[in-house]
Amino acid sequence: MKLRATAPALATLAALTAASLGAQEGTGLQPSSAKTTPVEVVEETKSSTVADWEDGSLSVDSPVGEFSLGGYATFIHKTIDRYNGGGSENFFDAIRIVPQFEWQIVDWLDFNMELELEGGGADVSFLSGNEILIEFAETNATLIDEFNIQAGILLIPFGRYNLNHDDLNWDLADRPYVARRVTPTAFGQPGFGIYGTFNQLEALSISYELDVTQGFDDEFSSNGGARPARQSFRADNNGNKAIWARLGLTPSFATAGIEALAADFGLSFTYQEIGPDNSQSLRGVSVDGAVSITASERVGIGITGEWSRLWINRDSAIDRPNGLWGFFVDLELKIDPFPAEWRGTHLGRNPYIGLIVRFEQNDLNDDHVGAAARDDRIGTTVGLAFRPLSKLVVRIEFKHQQSQGTDAGDETRLVTGVTVGF
Repeated sequence: MKLRATAPALATLAALTAASLGAQEGTGLQPSSAKTTPVEVVEETKSSTVADWEDGSLSVDSPVGEFSLGGYATFIHKTIDRYNGGGSENFFDAIRIVPQFEWQIVDWLDFNMELELEGGGADVSFLSGNEILIEFAETNATLIDEFNIQAGILLIPFGRYNLNHDDLNWDLADRPYVARRVTPTAFGQPGFGIYGTFNQLEALSISYELDVTQGFDDEFSSNGGARPARQSFRADNNGNKAIWARLGLTPSFATAGIEALAADFGLSFTYQEIGPDNSQSLRGVSVDGAVSITASERVGIGITGEWSRLWINRDSAIDRPNGLWGFFVDLELKIDPFPAEWRGTHLGRNPYIGLIVRFEQNDLNDDHVGAAARDDRIGTTVGLAFRPLSKLVVRIEFKHQQSQGTDAGDETRLVTGVTVGF
């Protein structure tokens, strides 16, 4: 998540849910847009090293503005058992280290960047599946709440997961199919955009984002989905730009006297030409949402989900899809069994243990069943997360997945790991 959005995001949830377990950072329940400007809520909390760590990143004032440094790192162990003679493997994975930078140049102008070091780095012969990638690098002119301007490598506003993709925001380590193959998270592209939030209505906050970028090319596949169709940051295959738009709605149930309920919803749309001769038009729609219920002071329930769909105006083949879709739904029960006096001292302000169940599915080629190992895949995950601090989560999860029409994608995964913020 963008550093400049972290504090407003927490403030939005705090205002909506008060003492809810779902009101903390890192639960997967994030505002309907990653760019919001709500009224900040200040909590009376005893100062401590733990509290200071939870409050934000390292900040340094200088004659040329305020510089902030933060980020996170995720390390896992994965055991994969493949059915039908596919074999098994288990391994440690230095999956990603992500430094995040923010430079507040003046009060209305800032620059934000996120750099991902995946698999240990790049250009080393013994490493595999590794990369160093700028996920976003944005210059933002924050003029008024309702209208702001951004330019640079933009985080694409399509669906929920891509805008809130940082591992600290989720209690499961594996990213859902829809966030890997339909929206190829983390998905950023060079471009220009506007965004804003309307808070004039007491019962409803409305946010929007509208961006213009390079868009996809026509290299969609039945096994990789949209992931192989990402374009270079320095070229456009057809000179035709993509339009991305997202509308976010955050109702305030507190105005109706319902303090235990918080929710937000998003609707995304894209239109672009992806072929080199501008002959293949692509349309896409995504619907997402999250609901948080405070059952008691120490028990919370969260529901988070996303459904995304892309249509491509072209003939299909077994390795050339003309349509793809995917969805996920996370159900989570959060319990805080820890002594109250530990909050903000030994543990964070809202420590909890979470039990999560995820249901997900994708179809990467509309016209063919089982066109590849990852096509027509259905998955179920059960996980347990321990979050003693908002910037520390320890996970264990078991996933079963099966591909219709082919045995190549059938497997189970046992993943254990840790994500730590800094």
